[in-house]
Amino acid sequence: MGFDMLRREPRLRGGRATLWTAAMLGAAIMVGALPAVGAEPAPRASLVPRDALFASPTYSELQISPDGKQLAFLHPLNGVLNVWVAPLDDPKAAMPVTRFDTRPPDSFQWSPDGRYILVLKDVGGEEHSQLWVANLEKRTVANVTADPAVQTKIVKLSKRRPGEILVGMNIRDRRYRDIYRIDLATGQRTEMLRNERNYIDVVADPDFNIRLGVRGNVDGSSTYFRLDPAGPSEFMTIPLASLRNSKILGLDGAGKLLMFDSRASDKANLVAVDLATGKQTPLAASGRADIVDTLFDEASGALLATREDPLVSEWTVRSDDVRAEFAALQAAAAGPFKIVDQTPDNARWLLLETVPNRPDRYSWWNRKDRTLTPLLSTRPDLDKQALARRLPVTIASRDGLTLPSYLTLPTNAKLGADGMPVTPVPMVLLVHGGPWLRDDLAFDPQHAWLADRGYAVLSVNFRASGGFGSDFMAKGDRKWSETMHDDLLDGVQWAIDKGVTAKDRIAVMGLSYGGYSTLVALSFTPDTFQCGVDLAGPSNLVKQVAGMPDWWTWQRPQFVNRVGDPMTKEGAADLMRRSPIARVDAIAKPLLVTNGANDPRIFPSQSEEIVDALKARGKPVTYAFYPDEGHVYAKDATNISFAAIAEHFLSKCLGGPAEPYGNDLAGSQVDLKTGAAFVPGLERALADMGK
Repeated sequence: MGFDMLRREPRLRGGRATLWTAAMLGAAIMVGALPAVGAEPAPRASLVPRDALFASPTYSELQISPDGKQLAFLHPLNGVLNVWVAPLDDPKAAMPVTRFDTRPPDSFQWSPDGRYILVLKDVGGEEHSQLWVANLEKRTVANVTADPAVQTKIVKLSKRRPGEILVGMNIRDRRYRDIYRIDLATGQRTEMLRNERNYIDVVADPDFNIRLGVRGNVDGSSTYFRLDPAGPSEFMTIPLASLRNSKILGLDGAGKLLMFDSRASDKANLVAVDLATGKQTPLAASGRADIVDTLFDEASGALLATREDPLVSEWTVRSDDVRAEFAALQAAAAGPFKIVDQTPDNARWLLLETVPNRPDRYSWWNRKDRTLTPLLSTRPDLDKQALARRLPVTIASRDGLTLPSYLTLPTNAKLGADGMPVTPVPMVLLVHGGPWLRDDLAFDPQHAWLADRGYAVLSVNFRASGGFGSDFMAKGDRKWSETMHDDLLDGVQWAIDKGVTAKDRIAVMGLSYGGYSTLVALSFTPDTFQCGVDLAGPSNLVKQVAGMPDWWTWQRPQFVNRVGDPMTKEGAADLMRRSPIARVDAIAKPLLVTNGANDPRIFPSQSEEIVDALKARGKPVTYAFYPDEGHVYAKDATNISFAAIAEHFLSKCLGGPAEPYGNDLAGSQVDLKTGAAFVPGLERALADMGK
């Protein structure tokens, strides 16, 4: 959702290769003495190349066409992910539908009749999504938003209106979206709702009637109004505590609302709500975590199963008709899986499997003969590499919470009877963004990369992480730099106690909130970590909450209530107390910072403020700036170049091997603002590239 500092990453369902996500691969461990300052460490011959790890997936976002005859997916074209279409059972015969040459799509989907593919994509990372319509018959692609300052959201697609789409666009008022119907053949736009009541979202039925409007409240809650002919009437309110795990999934023609709902419980259940009466019908109760996914029979509409992810993703069967089938499927699957699509006749399910010691893969489940057939690896170039061992683990916080976490160990680390290294290895604490997102077991290039370079990698779902219930999330409210950081420290201590690492061999790294955690780690607990890598982390919480862009203003109450209020004297003081910039004098360990010029979530000024403060104090800080990127780096060249810089930075800090820079800086527009001398070999590499 928009108020995440970091959107659910990957932003697409199947997984775009951005540098900073979540994961599991690696190779031999070789940790030597620290290299001399300014010297480039000797590479290890068996290192997995950075360009193999951080290039976009070869296949991702597989989606079956409405007639069940074709597959659409993302696949590189001239180094940039584009949409391709292939016969259902012959993906290698695919042809490109789009030809974007700079940035990949944020998302795409079929139109209900299969004649079009609808793509949302911004221009330069500023998150003003443009709607592109690909006409498969005419082989044309048109931008029907056609204004890089306008943000477009798809509101509704319907089989009853196959040649049209309902969208929200903030043309008239940058803060709120009016609702339009667009003719997909002509691009003609017709206004359906002028949003003068400032709804932050709407819900439409299959006939494109706008039935609900959503308004944000001062206390951070959201109230849904039924939009009747006589005027709006209050329908339901979702309190702030339930807002992150309660979600409307759809509204059918009979007025039945399907949603995840945690208002009456800690964790999200699946319910149906009658729009006319408000009567709620329970469909599935959650177990150990929020329900996050559903499987319905396409023909009958019967609920077959639901998915939760308490630590390892798991399905709960909801129909006796498929109980034996799911048992067979779970026995055949290589690991945890998602059912990402199904053929219209429901004869086959398309799975995305998390494969132990391999990249994720797509597979077909044939329901008639109950066989599982692998289809495509998301990253076939990595299938032949030696892969790291990754473990789901639970860690106890100091105040009694259970923290679902993930540990990746280097492949050649000698393990004891307890499964932990006999000799401690250096470790990177990798912190997720949001902070209301989460880590899981899906493949992540970062874990793969760091483990290949000889580091253990620990990702902790600290309090406030999403998916584990409302109470777990609420325990992080206004606890930035406090108990949320304590959870990370408890994870580090757990790793030390288990013999994974030693107290003087730990680095910290993360994007967005994870970048903030990096800054907190070095400024609030300066003796715990040897260095930090901050990717677009806010250094000044007062400015962060106060300086939201126009299209975030409706979400401001949620930040004010969960993080703090910069508009009151007490609130501003509390936010500043928890801001790394207020403790900059305590930072003594090396820091690597990066930011994109077009980042609308964490403005570059957040990075510049702390970089300038450290420079003024003579502290070791390096700042890599990307003028062509936003919050989540989308270009392969950017991700590969920053990985090269970070790898050599970590090598100096923790002693692991580093692949030579080669040409990994050449394709990006990296601007090293300061501190190149603190990263071994970087000045020479930049000079060789003419930067």
